[in-house]
Amino acid sequence: MGIKAEFVLEDEGEIIKTVYEAVKEEKENKTKIEDKDKDRRFFVDVALKGNKLSVCISGDDIVKMRAAANTWLRLSKIAEEMVQVVRECDSHGF
Repeated sequence: MGIKAEFVLEDEGEIIKTVYEAVKEEKENKTKIEDKDKDRRFFVDVALKGNKLSVCISGDDIVKMRAAANTWLRLSKIAEEMVQVVRECDSHGF
């Protein structure tokens, strides 16, 4: 049984591009680690299309899929929040 979940996040072009760059780095680092682990239970793909960030997660284990979805959505949210914090600091002259 194959399970697939796709999340599409949308924001201003500059913000979503920064979020994409942040989560893309995480995906590349995880892929290097997972290549050593042949018993991988899920796969993640991230793509930037205009002002939309697509996070696709696929696998066979529903528990691992849910954990992966929680992780990747949390990573995306934190990256977006950090962009907002930096913008606020810049606007206040910090």
